[in-house]
Amino acid sequence: MSLAENIKILREKTGAGLMDCKKALVECKDDMEQAIVFLRKKGLADMAKRSDRETKEGRVSVKTDGKNYAMIYLGCETDFVAKTDAFIKLADELAQYVLEHPGLDYSADENIKAMIVEQAPKFGENTTFKGGYNWTPAEGSVMAYYVHSDNKKASILELAVIGDCKDMEKAKEIARGLAMHTVGMQSGWVDAKDIPQAVIDRELDIYKTQAINEGKPAAAIEKMLPGKVKKFAKENCLLEQPTIKDNKKTVADYLAEESKNLGCELKVVRFVRF
Repeated sequence: MSLAENIKILREKTGAGLMDCKKALVECKDDMEQAIVFLRKKGLADMAKRSDRETKEGRVSVKTDGKNYAMIYLGCETDFVAKTDAFIKLADELAQYVLEHPGLDYSADENIKAMIVEQAPKFGENTTFKGGYNWTPAEGSVMAYYVHSDNKKASILELAVIGDCKDMEKAKEIARGLAMHTVGMQSGWVDAKDIPQAVIDRELDIYKTQAINEGKPAAAIEKMLPGKVKKFAKENCLLEQPTIKDNKKTVADYLAEESKNLGCELKVVRFVRF
């Protein structure tokens, strides 16, 4: 890929200027992720999640048999191909295969590769399997999914229902609403404790560099770091994010209220999204 093409992609990901993107790519030897970090340290890139918001062309497909839930993402080069009947059919067939074959390493599965190789020539584009999941809810949990109207974003979420629930259908409705929330709010983790230390260290390094570049004293920088980490968690962790319907109420608050209404404890176990 040419430098001009990489500059275009980096500008879309960060919102930074043309020359700033060019300098970042040159400094980072065309490493896109490092270039994003470089721009953020300079204070030239948008908020932390911006780089993750780009949706590759392709299609998500979700299948369930009532017990297991499978979700895949099939990638292609253009939106035109992603909307063709043949591409949609292949995505659905791949999701059905994943549903019927739990516990495999789907990224290296030869049958998946063969299915794509057989159909890809029809599309005239590079067609890739971006990932697949097959989840089964634990005893006492409910699972739900949400697929965005563009068929490029989706989520599966497991919600534990602990105790005697007054209305399991309501619990399932809550689970689906939370799956929708993770897509709309680009949630990264369930709770702050789930954020990998490597991610926290990266964010702290960026915050420190930005503050130093702004001329802030070292003592002031150290004092502000805990607050920066909390802000990052609030923006990226499901339970700490504000609900879509009421931005003064966190998802954790919402679950506590619904738990009281249903006479049980509702707890998000896990979620995954494309």
